[in-house]
Amino acid sequence: MINSRRKGYRTVAYGKRIFEEKGYIGANLEKSGRFIKDKDLFNLWDYLFIKGKTHVFVQFKTNKKGQKWKLPYIKFGKKHGSKLVKYQIWNRFDRKGFTLESCK
Repeated sequence: MINSRRKGYRTVAYGKRIFEEKGYIGANLEKSGRFIKDKDLFNLWDYLFIKGKTHVFVQFKTNKKGQKWKLPYIKFGKKHGSKLVKYQIWNRFDRKGFTLESCK
């Protein structure tokens, strides 16, 4: 049996390490707790990475297939994105690595 919480944490830690190697500073936007209704920023974004004037909001997922679940992220990215503010979905598949999708 796989512990999904640990698996998700490994995905986030691996993605965070990739950003930090590129020189970004990361901030966790997730809240945890028993009675917290909104877990992520705007119920969408897990992390914020900053490098200079560039801000990247990232949602980390593990083994998520299909297109329907991406629609709220893409809609938000199209509405609020700019040259300096980017929105990305990082989906990690077992034994394959990350797939990156920009929400433009």
